[in-house]
Amino acid sequence: MKTIIATSALLLASLAHAQEVRTMPTNDQEAAVAQKLIDRHFEIWNDTDAASRLPKYPAVYTSEFFVADYAGKETGYAAVDRKIGELQKKNAGFRFTPEPITWNHGVGRVTWGYGPKDKPNQIRGEDIFTIEHGKLASARVFIDKQ
Repeated sequence: MKTIIATSALLLASLAHAQEVRTMPTNDQEAAVAQKLIDRHFEIWNDTDAASRLPKYPAVYTSEFFVADYAGKETGYAAVDRKIGELQKKNAGFRFTPEPITWNHGVGRVTWGYGPKDKPNQIRGEDIFTIEHGKLASARVFIDKQ
């Protein structure tokens, strides 16, 4: 009787594990979600209207989202929005032109150009980003030094 109970318990655990594996997202599914978030991220960074940007943050970023670059680290919607505003003021007419992401089990990378319409790759860089709970949690920015 003990053997039957133990075998039944193992069988049920195995079935539960198989169901869990089938319902877990694949790396390709994660990458598709990450690409959509990055697309929205760059829409926000290219939006010159702060009133238009701010309502978009909760759908794209965790509340503790941070951007870290050579100048420092900005955490939270208000701080990140100030950074965007400062960047846009300093570089009027510049836009980000991201390439498709690469994704590796929880960590993503996106390379991008930044510049005016006639020279969109004036500055080149990449963001290394993470996602938590279906939203961007961090972006570490690397700028190509020339």
